[in-house]
Amino acid sequence: MKVQRKNDHILIENNHFEVHIQPKIFGGYYLKKFIKNSPFEMIEMREIRVNISEDEAIHAAKDLLSQVYHSANEFKNMGILPT
Repeated sequence: MKVQRKNDHILIENNHFEVHIQPKIFGGYYLKKFIKNSPFEMIEMREIRVNISEDEAIHAAKDLLSQVYHSANEFKNMGILPT
């Protein structure tokens, strides 16, 4: 698991997915999970509305990165991806 700091956001990635952590203007964070190297295939997005620390946001992003979607296999058999 790699953690990189970009201009205004933090990127956490593993072999298959990446999570972008973007701070909100008035406190809180957006967490967006994508398929790695594919910015148009968003898997999940979470919004944290309370003012938490950056370390807590990174911990929440690591939980999101390790999330397993068990029903996604059913959609692969039908030829569509769940959005």
